[in-house]
Amino acid sequence: MSPWATWRGLWRGVEAPTAMALVRILLASCLLYDLVLVGQHHLVTPLWGPLDAGGFGDALNRSEPVELAAWTGGTARGIRWAWRVLVVAVTCVAVGLFTRPMALLTVVLSAQFARILPDADRGIDMLIRNVFCIFVAFPSGRCWGLDAVLFGRCDTIPAWPRRLLVLQLAGVYFAAGVQKTAVAWWPWGDFSALYIVLQDPAVARVPLAGLARLYPLTQLATALTMLFEWGAWVVPLAAWYRSTRVRGGRLRAWFNRLDVRTVWVPMGVALHLGIAATLQIGIFPWAMLALYPAFFHPDELRAFWRRRGLGG
Repeated sequence: MSPWATWRGLWRGVEAPTAMALVRILLASCLLYDLVLVGQHHLVTPLWGPLDAGGFGDALNRSEPVELAAWTGGTARGIRWAWRVLVVAVTCVAVGLFTRPMALLTVVLSAQFARILPDADRGIDMLIRNVFCIFVAFPSGRCWGLDAVLFGRCDTIPAWPRRLLVLQLAGVYFAAGVQKTAVAWWPWGDFSALYIVLQDPAVARVPLAGLARLYPLTQLATALTMLFEWGAWVVPLAAWYRSTRVRGGRLRAWFNRLDVRTVWVPMGVALHLGIAATLQIGIFPWAMLALYPAFFHPDELRAFWRRRGLGG
């Protein structure tokens, strides 16, 4: 089989929509929580409002004005209304109501807010927009969503959205590992990175007075973090080998005997739960975990639920 045919085969096929519907619900809920928290702390105007309203935004007085500022007149009131529309759009995605247009609206408004204040646009915001772009491409709301009531349940969807998300997550993790160039992440830096981070008052959740006694554990956690991120590329490779197991080959057979996800996915879960417990960096760990159902084929999720008496 030619490389082109192999590449095309990677994106073909259909599967049940449950895995991506679960991703949609969890990820949209994380984003909704984040947006509501911004509103509760009255930060909409300070973050994106104009200078004359006490905000950091100056969207109308740039060489390339931001479209959202033009749409809203650049006023604080207009920005607050745009934020409300974004909250409604994300809510609709979470409950699966008009999911595809609402996902597109979320991407557009989120990108516009990022243009108003680029410093407030985090890496996780960019990743969320990428995933919401995938939601635009297929009817995820017709499974576990109100779209199923309005337009009928969808029993199958293309397999490529979930596969693309797995590939993107592997790329995100691997890139994160490659970009950790500080010496503290490496053996010649004594694997001291997490020990240093956990003492940073800007991000540490609680002061850890006895952290020095746990130094070996922080070294181990640092080393495992690097192993996890640098090893992310094996996950899509293993998925490819599972889907082409009939082709044979010693390496393919080895990968199919040992499901690397049984090691790699728990490491990721432990990593993000550890981050959530010790560091204050917003929704990042929860939003990343919201994407983890994509690592499993819907049939695998169904078998998991049935084994635990949760139905199928």
